[in-house]
Amino acid sequence: MDRKYIENEHIVDRYLSGDLTMREARGFEQFCHDHPQFVSGLPIPPRLRARLSRRSVEDVGDFAALPSGATRAAVEIAEEGFDADEAREEMRRSYIGEGLNRTLLIGLLAAVLVAGGVAVMYALKASALAEQLQGTKKQLTAVQMQPPGRQQRYTIQPVKGKPSQPTVALGWLDPAELLDITIDATEGKMTQFQITVDKSDGVRVMQIKRLTRDSNKELRMSLNSSAFGPGNYLVRIDAYNWRGQIDEYGWFMLGLE
Repeated sequence: MDRKYIENEHIVDRYLSGDLTMREARGFEQFCHDHPQFVSGLPIPPRLRARLSRRSVEDVGDFAALPSGATRAAVEIAEEGFDADEAREEMRRSYIGEGLNRTLLIGLLAAVLVAGGVAVMYALKASALAEQLQGTKKQLTAVQMQPPGRQQRYTIQPVKGKPSQPTVALGWLDPAELLDITIDATEGKMTQFQITVDKSDGVRVMQIKRLTRDSNKELRMSLNSSAFGPGNYLVRIDAYNWRGQIDEYGWFMLGLE
């Protein structure tokens, strides 16, 4: 008899209910005696576990084919105090207790998972709220004109065609800066220009007309960075021709975020 046979044939339950032959009962008891670790893992009452761990009873010869009920009757003379009905009842209570423990464990795990999910949800909401508050604070600061803390000069080379990314990435300037912008306007013979500043969402911010280039053929203008909110600003440069009409001259984009 081996472990697989015991599990497949339900030997433990049949042993307790008296459905084994004496030979099967003796084989089971001998296996338990030879494998005490196996006995310690059985869900049976402690008294029966201790009994099975002791040396098995000597074979009773002619009774080897009798049902294990007769086996138990012969054995109980030497094993006083063992009650098979009581053992089955204790085993049943043990199964019920294990079932309740499993149910409680599953319930506890479910509660932990629910609590963890709620905690993650609130953490995400808190993070989103913090980002929203930070953005609101930045916007409130942006709409308030501030005296520039310093002056910074930027030389810009316009590009042909509308850019999709900032050509001059300044980031959000805090404290505010006075942007001293110099634009290269050496190409061509035009002397007067129009500067149009639009936010990336299409909102018109400002427009400067009839800006004349200096002797170095450069356009100069100064802007307070606090006059702009966070974002990207597309700057279009148009040149006035001899008829007073404007023609596209170049572009650049300021990145202030």
